[in-house]
Amino acid sequence: MSLFGGKRLIWIEPATKEIEGAAADLLEAPRTESPVVAIAGSLAKSSALLKLAEGSQAAVAYASYAPEGQDAERMVSDMGRRFGLKIAPTVAARIADSTGNDQAIVAQELQKLALYLDASPEAPKEVDHGAIDAVGTNSGEGDFQRLADLALDGDVGELARELARLPSGGSEAIPVIRSLQRRLLMLAPLRARMERGERVDAVLTSSGKPLFFKEKAKVQRMLSMWSAEGLATVAERAGRLERTLMFSGVPDREALGEELLAIARKARSSR
Repeated sequence: MSLFGGKRLIWIEPATKEIEGAAADLLEAPRTESPVVAIAGSLAKSSALLKLAEGSQAAVAYASYAPEGQDAERMVSDMGRRFGLKIAPTVAARIADSTGNDQAIVAQELQKLALYLDASPEAPKEVDHGAIDAVGTNSGEGDFQRLADLALDGDVGELARELARLPSGGSEAIPVIRSLQRRLLMLAPLRARMERGERVDAVLTSSGKPLFFKEKAKVQRMLSMWSAEGLATVAERAGRLERTLMFSGVPDREALGEELLAIARKARSSR
């Protein structure tokens, strides 16, 4: 909003089916006062909201995907140069993989590495695996995916212990929530196939993306504990928590812990 009036941008996040009627009215209007940006998750081709945007000359639908493979490595290397870090492809691949290719989390990790190595654009330093072992996402307090998986796997006791180790006032909540959301995006289509009658082994074998052998048993347990409806509910609550943490003064660690423990208790009840 301009300090002195004038045009404003209306920002809607998340954009769900509840805004379809308003979006249709907006696009049919002869003129509007303000441009509108609507941020949605993954929309099916049958989505009425997507069809509205694609069918109107007054709107554009844009899909943004997380980089993968060499694109992800290049993203890490390019971002690293801004912090004064020289990152070899193998090291960049490790950082990308450990952060789920999430650019916001990559930036946080690179900032920590630059501080640890005393690097800057004026005095660049090379990142090696030793530096990542010391301060990277695989270290104790940065294991975001582990926290998300403990919740979905129903391991209440271990989750409580891991949450207690999180530093007070830290910035781990959003990365953990996004790790949870990535796991949900992997589980949801697999569970939907199971509910159409496919066997879990067949679903895992043909999931499209190779599953690390150490994760297979864990993912199989999650698929047996969670229904498609249950996964959708968790995804909705995770999105709501993320917005709450980003736009309010709610204590991050307490809010994150409360939600993860609720998810874990629900999962445990389905064992």
